[in-house]
Amino acid sequence: MIRKTIFVVRHGYANSHAETDFARTLTEKGIQAVKQTADFIKSFSENLSQKIQACICSAAERTSQTAKIICSHCVIDCVETKKELYSTYSGEWLKQVENSPFETLLLVGHNPTLSELVTHLSGQRIYMSPSDCAVVSLEIKEDGIIYPAELIAFHSNE
Repeated sequence: MIRKTIFVVRHGYANSHAETDFARTLTEKGIQAVKQTADFIKSFSENLSQKIQACICSAAERTSQTAKIICSHCVIDCVETKKELYSTYSGEWLKQVENSPFETLLLVGHNPTLSELVTHLSGQRIYMSPSDCAVVSLEIKEDGIIYPAELIAFHSNE
């Protein structure tokens, strides 16, 4: 059995105008909120036995920007940007967590998928606003995740 800790972060506030939804960038408010979330993650993760080893994020511009800010602040070197995580379902994120060799992960993506993911894992109704972070501890056996996982922290800038 493997215990994993995941930091699930919704991207920061994004501009509403762009050539495509995929190309939307963070607003100044979004950048500042993500920096506050990065402070929370850095502080919280210092109390863990294992530092955050990797980041998995959607390839959309706003999630890539969010991940870069947090990874730079928290010194996370391994970043996997995946286009297929842009418009997907929570089960795909679960596969990413289960298949990752890392025990402590940062996930950066979009709603409603991330709210669904944290709700599904924890058994609690969770809504992720922009730049929110849910920290979840879960156990994975050979046949999959043991439910419910434990929501060990939640950070919101709202």
